[in-house]
Amino acid sequence: MEKIKALVKNDALGGILLILFTVLALWVENGIYNGFYNEFLNLPVGFKIGSFELFKPFLLWINDGLIAIFFFAIGLELKKEFTQGDFRDPKHIILPLFGALGGIIVPALIFALINYDDSYALRGWAIPTATDTAFALAILIMVGGSRIPSSLKIFLLSLAIFDDVGAILIIAIFYTSKLSIFALVTAGVILIVLLLLNLFRITRPSFYLICSIILWVSVLKSGVHATLAGLITAFFIPLYTKDGEPFLEEIYQSLKFWLAFVILPLFAFANAGVDLSKIELSNIFSQVSIGIFLGLFIGKQLGVFFFSWLSIKLRLTHLPSGASFKQLYGVCILTGIGFTMSLFIDGLAYAAADTFNYADNLAILMASFCSGIVGFIYLRFFAK
Repeated sequence: MEKIKALVKNDALGGILLILFTVLALWVENGIYNGFYNEFLNLPVGFKIGSFELFKPFLLWINDGLIAIFFFAIGLELKKEFTQGDFRDPKHIILPLFGALGGIIVPALIFALINYDDSYALRGWAIPTATDTAFALAILIMVGGSRIPSSLKIFLLSLAIFDDVGAILIIAIFYTSKLSIFALVTAGVILIVLLLLNLFRITRPSFYLICSIILWVSVLKSGVHATLAGLITAFFIPLYTKDGEPFLEEIYQSLKFWLAFVILPLFAFANAGVDLSKIELSNIFSQVSIGIFLGLFIGKQLGVFFFSWLSIKLRLTHLPSGASFKQLYGVCILTGIGFTMSLFIDGLAYAAADTFNYADNLAILMASFCSGIVGFIYLRFFAK
């Protein structure tokens, strides 16, 4: 049991598992088992209660359901940081917040400038704005603690929180279909119930579980992307029980195993299966692919670093303790690892997976791979 707990606490392991399941997905999709792989992802799963029914392919349950749990965990972490952690001091918020803004604005501009003449292609402007925290953190840890100050790890984690919140807002605002008023009203009622549970500090996990499920279904049916339900629910979780025992932290810790060993690896396995045989050389150098690659690999690192540097030069904040601008830039390179979140937004932007013959997916994988390799080499050998 102690060994299992130690594994869960190892932040690098989540990134390593993502790499393994990515390779597995690519191998299965391009091997003799691709038929079973696609049947697995398209298997209809759901339930029916009276006249209400909800059936979706297993892939959508992963992308709409399991990923909402991931954003729930992000919400718990964000609430904890604002109420008990470093974010209570505004100076600690400014650097990662500015960095996250730069990491959204610059890649989006690069993509838009390359694809300005194609309205459909422009739907993917948000694809290169995401960072895969688990991957980036795993590589930062593999560089070695003696070479990189721990303050930069905190900076990366803090930036990732704002980055994920930005991704949720982008999904909710720009990738929302037609709205259902009835579903939105139902979601509003559940929010009031959650608020009352929080105010009276009721800490029965089953109450929050039931409310979160109803809220998730309501948000899903409303037309707003269901991941928003995970983040919203997290803000209504009380920090402590009436007896002063930690409640929010206990829920967060109980999720870490499922996130690291089940949810994120399964998400990677379901979304990284790119059929390489369908990719033509001409598609690799299409405007969309180039926009994604340059946005992630170049735009991310430049945007995060420039906005971070600007906030420091304006004396709004300061460099992480013990870190140099060289080391900060190395961490900024790692933010170009978009992978799972970029694949997720790609699926929302372009409804059909083969719209660009999977060249867009390949561009995400290649940009993430390059960011990881270049970031590791830079931090390992050139940023002491």
